[in-house]
Amino acid sequence: MSENQNEVKLSKNQRRLETLRKKEEESERFLRNMIWIMLILTVIYVVDEITSNINLMRPYMIFDLFRIPNADAASDEYATAVSKMAVTSIPTYLFMILMPFYKSFSDKYGRKLFLVINTIGMGLGMLLCMVAPNYVWYIVGSVLYGFFTPNDMQVIYIMEVAPKEHRAAYCSVTKGIALLSVSLIGVLRSIFYDPADVTTWRRVFLVPVIGALAIGVMAYFFLKETPVFLRQRIEDLEAEEAGVTKEEKKADTPKTGIRESFRFMFHDSQIRSLILILVLFMCAVALTGYAAETMLAYGQSDADMNTFYMVEPIVYAVFAFFSGFLTDWLGRKRSGILFGILALVGEVVFVLAAVFGAGPIVLAVANGLMYGGLWSFSDLLYIVVPSESVPTEMRASVVGLLQYTALSNMVVTIIIGVLYQFIGSRKIGLIQLVFFIPFMLLSILYVQKHLRETKDVDLSEAGKESEAEV
Repeated sequence: MSENQNEVKLSKNQRRLETLRKKEEESERFLRNMIWIMLILTVIYVVDEITSNINLMRPYMIFDLFRIPNADAASDEYATAVSKMAVTSIPTYLFMILMPFYKSFSDKYGRKLFLVINTIGMGLGMLLCMVAPNYVWYIVGSVLYGFFTPNDMQVIYIMEVAPKEHRAAYCSVTKGIALLSVSLIGVLRSIFYDPADVTTWRRVFLVPVIGALAIGVMAYFFLKETPVFLRQRIEDLEAEEAGVTKEEKKADTPKTGIRESFRFMFHDSQIRSLILILVLFMCAVALTGYAAETMLAYGQSDADMNTFYMVEPIVYAVFAFFSGFLTDWLGRKRSGILFGILALVGEVVFVLAAVFGAGPIVLAVANGLMYGGLWSFSDLLYIVVPSESVPTEMRASVVGLLQYTALSNMVVTIIIGVLYQFIGSRKIGLIQLVFFIPFMLLSILYVQKHLRETKDVDLSEAGKESEAEV
Protein backbone atom coordinates (compact mmCIF):
# COMPACT_ATOMS: atom_id res chain seq x y z
CA MET A 1 0.00 0.00 0.00
CA SER A 2 1.43 3.42 -0.98
CA GLU A 3 2.12 6.27 1.45
CA ASN A 4 -0.78 8.30 0.03
CA GLN A 5 -3.16 5.39 0.47
CA ASN A 6 -2.01 4.96 4.07
CA GLU A 7 -2.64 8.66 4.74
CA VAL A 8 -6.10 8.46 3.18
CA LYS A 9 -6.91 5.37 5.28
CA LEU A 10 -5.56 7.01 8.43
CA SER A 11 -7.54 10.17 7.76
CA LYS A 12 -10.70 8.12 7.23
CA ASN A 13 -10.13 6.20 10.47
CA GLN A 14 -9.51 9.45 12.35
CA ARG A 15 -12.81 10.86 11.08
CA ARG A 16 -14.65 7.70 12.07
CA LEU A 17 -12.94 7.72 15.46
CA GLU A 18 -13.88 11.33 16.03
CA THR A 19 -17.48 10.56 15.12
CA LEU A 20 -17.60 7.54 17.45
CA ARG A 21 -16.07 9.51 20.34
CA LYS A 22 -18.64 12.23 19.85
CA LYS A 23 -21.42 9.60 19.85
CA GLU A 24 -19.98 8.06 23.00
CA GLU A 25 -20.01 11.44 24.76
CA GLU A 26 -23.60 12.00 23.66
CA SER A 27 -24.54 8.51 24.81
CA GLU A 28 -22.90 9.00 28.23
CA ARG A 29 -24.79 12.27 28.65
CA PHE A 30 -27.97 10.59 27.47
CA LEU A 31 -27.61 7.99 30.25
CA ARG A 32 -28.26 10.75 32.77
CA ASN A 33 -31.84 10.71 31.46
CA MET A 34 -32.36 7.13 32.64
CA ILE A 35 -36.02 7.71 33.47
CA TRP A 36 -36.69 8.85 29.89
CA ILE A 37 -34.67 5.93 28.48
CA MET A 38 -36.50 3.38 30.62
CA LEU A 39 -39.85 4.92 29.70
CA ILE A 40 -39.22 4.39 25.97
CA LEU A 41 -37.82 0.90 26.56
CA THR A 42 -40.79 0.00 28.75
CA VAL A 43 -43.23 1.00 26.01
CA ILE A 44 -41.23 -1.10 23.54
CA TYR A 45 -41.41 -3.95 26.07
CA VAL A 46 -45.19 -3.38 26.26
CA VAL A 47 -45.38 -3.88 22.49
CA ASP A 48 -43.20 -7.00 22.74
CA GLU A 49 -45.33 -8.60 25.47
CA ILE A 50 -48.66 -7.78 23.86
CA THR A 51 -47.35 -9.17 20.56
CA SER A 52 -46.11 -12.32 22.32
CA ASN A 53 -49.50 -12.85 23.97
CA ILE A 54 -51.84 -11.73 21.19
CA ASN A 55 -52.11 -15.39 20.14
CA LEU A 56 -54.65 -15.65 22.98
CA MET A 57 -57.04 -14.60 20.21
CA ARG A 58 -56.10 -17.67 18.14
CA PRO A 59 -59.26 -19.71 18.92
CA TYR A 60 -61.46 -16.86 17.67
CA MET A 61 -59.33 -16.45 14.56
CA ILE A 62 -59.78 -20.18 13.89
CA PHE A 63 -63.54 -19.92 14.44
CA ASP A 64 -63.64 -17.16 11.79
CA LEU A 65 -61.16 -18.27 9.12
CA PHE A 66 -62.17 -21.95 9.28
CA ARG A 67 -65.90 -21.18 9.66
CA ILE A 68 -66.31 -23.29 12.83
CA PRO A 69 -70.05 -23.57 13.60
CA ASN A 70 -71.18 -22.20 16.98
CA ALA A 71 -67.57 -21.18 17.81
CA ASP A 72 -67.08 -24.55 19.54
CA ALA A 73 -63.48 -25.27 20.68
CA ALA A 74 -64.43 -28.83 21.63
CA SER A 75 -65.73 -29.70 18.18
CA ASP A 76 -64.13 -32.05 15.67
CA GLU A 77 -63.99 -29.18 13.16
CA TYR A 78 -61.87 -27.12 15.54
CA ALA A 79 -59.48 -30.01 16.24
CA THR A 80 -59.07 -30.59 12.50
CA ALA A 81 -58.39 -26.88 11.92
CA VAL A 82 -55.63 -26.84 14.58
CA SER A 83 -53.97 -29.86 12.96
CA LYS A 84 -54.24 -28.30 9.50
CA MET A 85 -52.56 -25.12 10.73
CA ALA A 86 -49.76 -27.16 12.31
CA VAL A 87 -49.02 -28.95 9.03
CA THR A 88 -49.28 -25.94 6.71
CA SER A 89 -47.12 -23.77 8.99
CA ILE A 90 -44.10 -26.10 8.82
CA PRO A 91 -42.42 -24.32 5.85
CA THR A 92 -42.71 -20.96 7.61
CA TYR A 93 -40.51 -22.22 10.46
CA LEU A 94 -37.59 -22.26 8.04
CA PHE A 95 -37.73 -18.48 8.22
CA MET A 96 -36.61 -18.76 11.85
CA ILE A 97 -33.23 -20.15 10.73
CA LEU A 98 -32.32 -16.61 9.65
CA MET A 99 -32.82 -15.19 13.16
CA PRO A 100 -29.25 -15.61 14.50
CA PHE A 101 -27.78 -14.15 11.30
CA TYR A 102 -30.13 -11.19 11.58
CA LYS A 103 -29.31 -10.70 15.26
CA SER A 104 -25.56 -10.83 14.61
CA PHE A 105 -25.87 -7.60 12.60
CA SER A 106 -26.49 -5.72 15.85
CA ASP A 107 -22.96 -6.69 16.92
CA LYS A 108 -21.73 -4.92 13.82
CA TYR A 109 -24.15 -2.01 13.35
CA GLY A 110 -25.40 -1.36 16.88
CA ARG A 111 -28.30 -2.08 19.23
CA LYS A 112 -30.43 0.98 18.50
CA LEU A 113 -31.07 0.26 14.81
CA PHE A 114 -32.24 -3.28 15.46
CA LEU A 115 -34.32 -2.19 18.45
CA VAL A 116 -36.24 0.01 16.00
CA ILE A 117 -36.48 -2.69 13.30
CA ASN A 118 -37.74 -5.27 15.80
CA THR A 119 -40.46 -2.98 17.12
CA ILE A 120 -41.75 -1.94 13.71
CA GLY A 121 -41.49 -5.56 12.50
CA MET A 122 -43.76 -6.73 15.32
CA GLY A 123 -46.30 -4.07 14.35
CA LEU A 124 -46.26 -5.09 10.70
CA GLY A 125 -46.67 -8.77 11.61
CA MET A 126 -49.73 -8.04 13.75
CA LEU A 127 -51.10 -5.82 10.99
CA LEU A 128 -50.83 -8.70 8.52
CA CYS A 129 -52.67 -10.99 10.95
CA MET A 130 -55.40 -8.39 11.43
CA VAL A 131 -56.17 -8.08 7.72
CA ALA A 132 -55.50 -11.75 6.80
CA PRO A 133 -58.11 -12.99 4.31
CA ASN A 134 -57.37 -16.65 5.16
CA TYR A 135 -55.41 -18.72 7.65
CA VAL A 136 -52.32 -18.95 5.41
CA TRP A 137 -51.84 -15.18 5.58
CA TYR A 138 -52.50 -15.31 9.32
CA ILE A 139 -49.68 -17.85 9.69
CA VAL A 140 -47.34 -15.64 7.64
CA GLY A 141 -48.17 -12.65 9.85
CA SER A 142 -47.69 -14.61 13.09
CA VAL A 143 -44.36 -15.98 11.85
CA LEU A 144 -43.28 -12.41 10.96
CA TYR A 145 -43.97 -11.02 14.42
CA GLY A 146 -42.74 -14.31 15.91
CA PHE A 147 -39.41 -13.66 14.20
CA PHE A 148 -38.97 -10.28 15.88
CA THR A 149 -40.35 -10.89 19.39
CA PRO A 150 -37.72 -13.46 20.56
CA ASN A 151 -34.85 -11.10 19.69
CA ASP A 152 -35.58 -9.00 22.80
CA MET A 153 -33.19 -6.27 21.68
CA GLN A 154 -34.69 -4.00 24.34
CA VAL A 155 -33.33 -6.39 26.99
CA ILE A 156 -29.79 -6.32 25.56
CA TYR A 157 -30.08 -2.52 25.41
CA ILE A 158 -31.13 -2.40 29.08
CA MET A 159 -28.32 -4.80 30.05
CA GLU A 160 -25.77 -2.48 28.41
CA VAL A 161 -27.01 0.78 29.96
CA ALA A 162 -28.03 -0.36 33.47
CA PRO A 163 -25.63 -0.38 36.48
CA LYS A 164 -24.20 -3.89 36.82
CA GLU A 165 -25.43 -4.34 40.39
CA HIS A 166 -29.04 -3.69 39.30
CA ARG A 167 -29.13 -5.20 35.80
CA ALA A 168 -31.70 -7.91 36.49
CA ALA A 169 -33.83 -5.50 38.54
CA TYR A 170 -33.95 -2.96 35.69
CA CYS A 171 -34.97 -5.75 33.30
CA SER A 172 -37.65 -7.15 35.59
CA VAL A 173 -39.17 -3.78 36.48
CA THR A 174 -39.60 -2.86 32.81
CA LYS A 175 -40.90 -6.34 32.03
CA GLY A 176 -43.27 -6.32 35.00
CA ILE A 177 -44.77 -3.01 33.90
CA ALA A 178 -44.96 -4.29 30.33
CA LEU A 179 -46.71 -7.47 31.42
CA LEU A 180 -49.39 -5.47 33.19
CA SER A 181 -50.26 -4.16 29.74
CA VAL A 182 -51.04 -7.69 28.55
CA SER A 183 -54.27 -7.35 30.51
CA LEU A 184 -55.17 -4.81 27.82
CA ILE A 185 -55.80 -7.80 25.54
CA GLY A 186 -58.64 -8.76 27.86
CA VAL A 187 -59.84 -5.16 28.00
CA LEU A 188 -59.66 -4.77 24.22
CA ARG A 189 -61.37 -8.12 23.79
CA SER A 190 -64.25 -7.04 26.03
CA ILE A 191 -64.54 -3.77 24.08
CA PHE A 192 -64.13 -4.99 20.51
CA TYR A 193 -64.93 -8.71 20.38
CA ASP A 194 -68.57 -9.60 19.87
CA PRO A 195 -69.32 -13.36 20.29
CA ALA A 196 -72.22 -12.91 17.86
CA ASP A 197 -69.76 -11.83 15.16
CA VAL A 198 -66.51 -13.83 15.27
CA THR A 199 -64.86 -11.55 12.67
CA THR A 200 -64.55 -8.86 15.37
CA TRP A 201 -61.41 -10.59 16.75
CA ARG A 202 -59.51 -8.48 14.21
CA ARG A 203 -60.31 -5.22 16.02
CA VAL A 204 -58.35 -6.41 19.09
CA PHE A 205 -55.16 -6.09 17.02
CA LEU A 206 -55.72 -2.46 16.01
CA VAL A 207 -54.41 -0.64 19.12
CA PRO A 208 -51.26 -2.82 19.47
CA VAL A 209 -50.45 -2.31 15.77
CA ILE A 210 -50.66 1.49 16.05
CA GLY A 211 -48.64 1.43 19.29
CA ALA A 212 -45.85 -0.72 17.80
CA LEU A 213 -45.42 1.44 14.71
CA ALA A 214 -45.53 4.71 16.69
CA ILE A 215 -43.00 3.75 19.39
CA GLY A 216 -40.69 2.21 16.78
CA VAL A 217 -40.45 5.55 14.98
CA MET A 218 -40.01 7.42 18.29
CA ALA A 219 -37.15 5.13 19.36
CA TYR A 220 -35.27 5.95 16.15
CA PHE A 221 -35.34 9.68 16.89
CA PHE A 222 -34.96 9.71 20.68
CA LEU A 223 -32.65 6.84 21.71
CA LYS A 224 -28.84 6.77 21.45
CA GLU A 225 -26.47 3.88 20.83
CA THR A 226 -25.25 2.08 24.00
CA PRO A 227 -21.86 3.23 25.41
CA VAL A 228 -20.69 -0.40 25.75
CA PHE A 229 -21.11 -0.97 22.01
CA LEU A 230 -19.49 2.36 21.06
CA ARG A 231 -16.49 1.75 23.33
CA GLN A 232 -15.81 -1.55 21.62
CA ARG A 233 -15.82 0.13 18.20
CA ILE A 234 -13.54 2.95 19.46
CA GLU A 235 -11.01 0.45 20.82
CA ASP A 236 -10.90 -1.33 17.45
CA LEU A 237 -10.21 1.91 15.56
CA GLU A 238 -7.67 3.14 18.10
CA ALA A 239 -5.68 -0.04 17.67
CA GLU A 240 -5.77 0.36 13.89
CA GLU A 241 -4.76 4.03 14.12
CA ALA A 242 -1.83 3.12 16.40
CA GLY A 243 -0.29 1.15 13.52
CA VAL A 244 -0.82 -2.36 14.76
CA THR A 245 0.79 -4.85 12.35
CA LYS A 246 -1.32 -7.26 10.33
CA GLU A 247 -0.29 -10.17 12.54
CA GLU A 248 -0.90 -8.23 15.74
CA LYS A 249 -4.22 -7.00 14.45
CA LYS A 250 -5.30 -10.53 13.61
CA ALA A 251 -4.30 -11.68 17.10
CA ASP A 252 -5.85 -8.73 18.96
CA THR A 253 -8.95 -7.97 16.90
CA PRO A 254 -12.10 -9.15 18.69
CA LYS A 255 -13.56 -12.25 17.10
CA THR A 256 -16.93 -11.42 15.62
CA GLY A 257 -19.47 -12.98 13.28
CA ILE A 258 -21.54 -16.14 13.25
CA ARG A 259 -18.62 -18.54 12.70
CA GLU A 260 -16.57 -17.22 15.64
CA SER A 261 -19.66 -17.01 17.84
CA PHE A 262 -20.52 -20.61 16.97
CA ARG A 263 -17.01 -21.72 17.89
CA PHE A 264 -17.18 -19.83 21.16
CA MET A 265 -20.51 -21.44 22.07
CA PHE A 266 -19.19 -24.97 21.81
CA HIS A 267 -15.84 -24.16 23.40
CA ASP A 268 -17.26 -22.40 26.46
CA SER A 269 -18.62 -24.84 29.08
CA GLN A 270 -21.21 -22.34 30.31
CA ILE A 271 -22.82 -21.89 26.89
CA ARG A 272 -22.62 -25.62 26.15
CA SER A 273 -24.58 -26.25 29.34
CA LEU A 274 -27.10 -23.56 28.36
CA ILE A 275 -27.71 -25.23 25.00
CA LEU A 276 -28.72 -28.52 26.62
CA ILE A 277 -30.83 -26.79 29.29
CA LEU A 278 -32.62 -24.68 26.68
CA VAL A 279 -33.44 -27.65 24.44
CA LEU A 280 -35.14 -29.37 27.38
CA PHE A 281 -36.79 -26.16 28.53
CA MET A 282 -38.21 -25.31 25.09
CA CYS A 283 -39.74 -28.78 24.81
CA ALA A 284 -41.61 -27.98 28.03
CA VAL A 285 -42.66 -24.52 26.77
CA ALA A 286 -44.25 -26.07 23.67
CA LEU A 287 -46.70 -27.85 25.94
CA THR A 288 -48.13 -24.69 27.54
CA GLY A 289 -49.78 -23.14 24.48
CA TYR A 290 -53.31 -24.49 24.77
CA ALA A 291 -54.66 -22.65 27.81
CA ALA A 292 -57.54 -21.01 25.92
CA GLU A 293 -58.57 -24.25 24.22
CA THR A 294 -58.46 -26.16 27.50
CA MET A 295 -60.64 -23.60 29.32
CA LEU A 296 -63.17 -23.32 26.51
CA ALA A 297 -63.42 -27.11 26.24
CA TYR A 298 -64.18 -27.39 29.96
CA GLY A 299 -67.04 -24.90 29.83
CA GLN A 300 -65.60 -21.43 30.55
CA SER A 301 -67.95 -18.75 29.18
CA ASP A 302 -66.99 -15.64 27.21
CA ALA A 303 -67.40 -13.58 30.38
CA ASP A 304 -65.10 -16.02 32.21
CA MET A 305 -62.52 -15.70 29.44
CA ASN A 306 -62.61 -11.90 29.67
CA THR A 307 -61.99 -12.15 33.42
CA PHE A 308 -59.16 -14.62 32.87
CA TYR A 309 -57.46 -12.43 30.23
CA MET A 310 -57.56 -9.41 32.53
CA VAL A 311 -56.47 -11.09 35.77
CA GLU A 312 -53.80 -13.52 34.50
CA PRO A 313 -51.45 -10.83 33.10
CA ILE A 314 -51.62 -8.92 36.42
CA VAL A 315 -50.47 -12.00 38.37
CA TYR A 316 -47.80 -12.65 35.76
CA ALA A 317 -46.69 -9.00 35.82
CA VAL A 318 -46.44 -8.74 39.60
CA PHE A 319 -44.29 -11.87 39.66
CA ALA A 320 -42.09 -10.60 36.82
CA PHE A 321 -41.73 -7.18 38.46
CA PHE A 322 -40.07 -8.68 41.53
CA SER A 323 -38.22 -11.51 39.77
CA GLY A 324 -35.27 -9.28 38.90
CA PHE A 325 -34.82 -8.21 42.51
CA LEU A 326 -34.80 -11.90 43.45
CA THR A 327 -32.28 -12.58 40.71
CA ASP A 328 -29.94 -9.81 41.88
CA TRP A 329 -30.33 -10.96 45.49
CA LEU A 330 -30.24 -14.77 45.16
CA GLY A 331 -28.04 -14.91 42.08
CA ARG A 332 -28.81 -16.25 38.62
CA LYS A 333 -28.57 -19.94 39.44
CA ARG A 334 -30.73 -20.17 42.57
CA SER A 335 -33.38 -17.83 41.21
CA GLY A 336 -33.52 -19.89 37.99
CA ILE A 337 -34.23 -23.04 40.01
CA LEU A 338 -36.94 -21.20 41.96
CA PHE A 339 -38.57 -19.90 38.74
CA GLY A 340 -38.56 -23.37 37.19
CA ILE A 341 -40.23 -24.93 40.25
CA LEU A 342 -42.93 -22.22 40.30
CA ALA A 343 -43.63 -22.78 36.60
CA LEU A 344 -43.98 -26.49 37.24
CA VAL A 345 -46.40 -26.04 40.15
CA GLY A 346 -48.41 -23.38 38.29
CA GLU A 347 -48.96 -25.58 35.22
CA VAL A 348 -50.04 -28.61 37.27
CA VAL A 349 -52.52 -26.53 39.28
CA PHE A 350 -53.89 -24.81 36.15
CA VAL A 351 -54.60 -28.04 34.25
CA LEU A 352 -56.14 -29.83 37.24
CA ALA A 353 -58.22 -26.75 38.13
CA ALA A 354 -59.54 -26.58 34.55
CA VAL A 355 -60.43 -30.28 34.54
CA PHE A 356 -62.31 -30.01 37.84
CA GLY A 357 -64.20 -26.86 36.84
CA ALA A 358 -62.53 -24.14 38.88
CA GLY A 359 -63.48 -20.51 38.19
CA PRO A 360 -61.57 -18.04 36.01
CA ILE A 361 -59.82 -16.34 38.97
CA VAL A 362 -58.23 -19.61 40.16
CA LEU A 363 -57.21 -20.45 36.60
CA ALA A 364 -55.80 -16.95 36.05
CA VAL A 365 -53.69 -17.06 39.23
CA ALA A 366 -52.34 -20.54 38.44
CA ASN A 367 -51.54 -19.75 34.82
CA GLY A 368 -50.12 -16.34 35.76
CA LEU A 369 -47.72 -17.97 38.22
CA MET A 370 -46.81 -20.58 35.63
CA TYR A 371 -46.02 -17.96 33.00
CA GLY A 372 -44.25 -15.77 35.54
CA GLY A 373 -41.93 -18.61 36.48
CA LEU A 374 -41.61 -19.91 32.93
CA TRP A 375 -40.67 -16.64 31.24
CA SER A 376 -38.52 -15.37 34.11
CA PHE A 377 -36.64 -18.65 33.73
CA SER A 378 -36.51 -18.07 29.98
CA ASP A 379 -35.14 -14.52 30.35
CA LEU A 380 -32.37 -15.82 32.57
CA LEU A 381 -31.42 -18.63 30.20
CA TYR A 382 -31.71 -16.72 26.91
CA ILE A 383 -30.68 -13.19 27.87
CA VAL A 384 -29.19 -12.54 31.32
CA VAL A 385 -26.79 -15.47 31.76
CA PRO A 386 -25.45 -15.50 28.16
CA SER A 387 -25.11 -11.69 28.19
CA GLU A 388 -22.98 -12.01 31.31
CA SER A 389 -20.97 -14.91 29.88
CA VAL A 390 -20.16 -13.66 26.36
CA PRO A 391 -17.86 -10.83 25.10
CA THR A 392 -19.54 -7.64 23.84
CA GLU A 393 -18.41 -8.14 20.23
CA MET A 394 -20.34 -11.40 19.91
CA ARG A 395 -23.01 -10.98 22.59
CA ALA A 396 -26.01 -10.50 20.28
CA SER A 397 -24.72 -13.18 17.88
CA VAL A 398 -24.51 -15.83 20.62
CA VAL A 399 -27.89 -14.81 22.06
CA GLY A 400 -29.27 -15.12 18.51
CA LEU A 401 -27.67 -18.52 17.91
CA LEU A 402 -29.16 -19.82 21.15
CA GLN A 403 -32.56 -19.30 19.48
CA TYR A 404 -31.83 -22.45 17.48
CA THR A 405 -32.61 -24.40 20.63
CA ALA A 406 -36.22 -23.34 19.99
CA LEU A 407 -36.24 -25.91 17.16
CA SER A 408 -37.09 -28.45 19.87
CA ASN A 409 -40.10 -26.28 20.70
CA MET A 410 -41.16 -26.19 17.05
CA VAL A 411 -40.88 -29.96 16.65
CA VAL A 412 -42.98 -30.66 19.75
CA THR A 413 -45.49 -27.93 18.80
CA ILE A 414 -46.00 -29.40 15.32
CA ILE A 415 -46.33 -32.95 16.67
CA ILE A 416 -48.90 -31.89 19.28
CA GLY A 417 -50.69 -29.78 16.66
CA VAL A 418 -50.94 -32.70 14.22
CA LEU A 419 -52.13 -35.05 16.97
CA TYR A 420 -54.61 -32.47 18.29
CA GLN A 421 -57.40 -33.84 16.09
CA PHE A 422 -57.04 -37.19 17.87
CA ILE A 423 -56.39 -35.74 21.34
CA GLY A 424 -59.05 -33.01 21.40
CA SER A 425 -59.36 -30.03 23.74
CA ARG A 426 -60.63 -32.05 26.70
CA LYS A 427 -57.48 -34.19 26.84
CA ILE A 428 -54.85 -31.72 25.67
CA GLY A 429 -54.30 -30.34 29.18
CA LEU A 430 -53.61 -33.77 30.68
CA ILE A 431 -51.34 -34.66 27.74
CA GLN A 432 -49.40 -31.45 28.44
CA LEU A 433 -48.70 -32.56 32.00
CA VAL A 434 -47.40 -35.96 30.92
CA PHE A 435 -44.64 -34.28 28.89
CA PHE A 436 -44.26 -30.93 30.67
CA ILE A 437 -43.33 -32.33 34.09
CA PRO A 438 -40.28 -34.42 33.03
CA PHE A 439 -38.92 -31.77 30.62
CA MET A 440 -39.15 -29.01 33.26
CA LEU A 441 -37.66 -31.21 35.98
CA LEU A 442 -34.69 -32.09 33.76
CA SER A 443 -34.02 -28.46 32.85
CA ILE A 444 -34.11 -27.47 36.55
CA LEU A 445 -31.74 -30.29 37.51
CA TYR A 446 -29.27 -29.32 34.78
CA VAL A 447 -29.30 -25.69 35.96
CA GLN A 448 -28.48 -26.91 39.46
CA LYS A 449 -25.66 -29.16 38.28
CA HIS A 450 -24.03 -27.31 35.37
CA LEU A 451 -24.82 -23.58 35.29
CA ARG A 452 -22.15 -21.17 36.56
CA GLU A 453 -23.13 -18.07 38.57
CA THR A 454 -22.66 -14.77 36.65
CA LYS A 455 -23.95 -12.23 39.15
CA ASP A 456 -22.01 -8.90 39.26
CA VAL A 457 -20.02 -9.62 36.09
CA ASP A 458 -18.64 -6.50 34.32
CA LEU A 459 -20.08 -6.70 30.79
CA SER A 460 -16.91 -5.15 29.34
CA GLU A 461 -14.97 -8.16 30.67
CA ALA A 462 -17.63 -10.83 30.21
CA GLY A 463 -16.37 -14.01 28.53
CA LYS A 464 -12.86 -12.69 27.89
CA GLU A 465 -11.12 -15.62 29.56
CA SER A 466 -13.00 -18.20 27.52
CA GLU A 467 -12.61 -16.13 24.33
CA ALA A 468 -8.83 -15.99 24.73
CA GLU A 469 -8.67 -19.77 24.76
CA VAL A 470 -10.75 -20.25 21.58
